[in-house]
Amino acid sequence: PTLIDEDQILIEAGRHPVVEQVMTDPFIANPIRLERERRMLIITGPNMGGKSTYMRQTALIVLLAHIGAFVPADSARIGPIDRIFTRIGASDDLASGRSTFMVEMTETANILNNATARSLVLMDEIGRGTSTYDGLSLAWACAEQLASKIGAYTLFATHYFELTRLPELMSGLANVHLDAVEHGDTIAFMHAVQEGAASRSYGLQVAALAGVPKSVIQQARHKLHELESATPVPAGESRPAPVTLAPQPHPVVEELEALRPDELTPRQALDLLYRLKQML
Repeated sequence: PTLIDEDQILIEAGRHPVVEQVMTDPFIANPIRLERERRMLIITGPNMGGKSTYMRQTALIVLLAHIGAFVPADSARIGPIDRIFTRIGASDDLASGRSTFMVEMTETANILNNATARSLVLMDEIGRGTSTYDGLSLAWACAEQLASKIGAYTLFATHYFELTRLPELMSGLANVHLDAVEHGDTIAFMHAVQEGAASRSYGLQVAALAGVPKSVIQQARHKLHELESATPVPAGESRPAPVTLAPQPHPVVEELEALRPDELTPRQALDLLYRLKQML
């Protein structure tokens, strides 16, 4: 790494051959670029997509560079950083009688009161511990404060898609997202950072991967469609197409649509009948 006296954090994606030898999954190397005209990244994408990992790896590489260690990157140019602030994770503090949201706000207050233009700030899912509108309002205000008043290098991960409008309203911000590909009711995480905002959060698909019953997922889809249909759209704006989810066809219906009865033997037809009954 090269430490420079400039407003810049530039880390080129790199691979470590020793690490790759012991990994069972392919390693995805992601670069990052923060500079004077690009001081905050609004990071969106699905849960388990790699947002927190991307933020943590940046902080660790900056820390390693400042103590004179090698870093896992092809190259790194890093300006002076006075402190690294993090607001990651969700847990309460029973010993002090503080709720998860209180812990989150205490850590956020510490960042907003002490960060400088030469600080690296990691903010992960600010506002999720309270109501939707309260959380969105707090997340928006914190992002504005960090961008306009403090000017710190900031990685701001969020599921509030409304925050992806900030780069249009303020300078020095950019949208990036962790990519994912949907296959029917499942999802494949690509773990690749790309420019621009994510199209959706894939929350229902992640819930399905966790083992939530299909009947619950199906009911959630219907409820999501109802909620989105009932949400008013401000005058002059259109509802973003990626957010609108139509109810998904039942797996039995999909199976029947793809069926070619004339090509089935009597035994195959009987096996299919039993399989469809089990799916119901």
